Amino acid sequence: MNKLFLTLGLLVIAGAIVFSSKAFAAAAEHPVKSEAIEMVATAYAPGAHDNGKWGDLTHMGTKVRPGVIAVDPKLIPLGSRVYIEFADGHGAYATAEDTGGAIKGNRIDIAMSTVSEAYDFGMQKAKVYILK
Repeated sequence: MNKLFLTLGLLVIAGAIVFSSKAFAAAAEHPVKSEAIEMVATAYAPGAHDNGKWGDLTHMGTKVRPGVIAVDPKLIPLGSRVYIEFADGHGAYATAEDTGGAIKGNRIDIAMSTVSEAYDFGMQKAKVYILK
């Protein structure tokens, strides 16, 4: 009888651990977001063509690469993780690691791999959510 209670107890504990880890994983996939910030999004690429004297480096000293955005740090603090939702419904996660002379207020600049990708991106409306 004691073995039965011990086995049942272990099963309950194991189930609680599995449930907790699944809940944690689900929360990590869908972090809490701030209210949407309406932005105008443009794009840039590493190198002097788009990034002037800074070349391949961001304001934080990291490499300009996909997944990085330039922001106005008065609106979005440097180092923030964000989710960008575009008008066509698709979205992307990024980290605010850069600033720019023209990036003031409700503007972001999204890092691309190449200048042609940045040109192809053009200018788009987007909603930006700061992830918590």
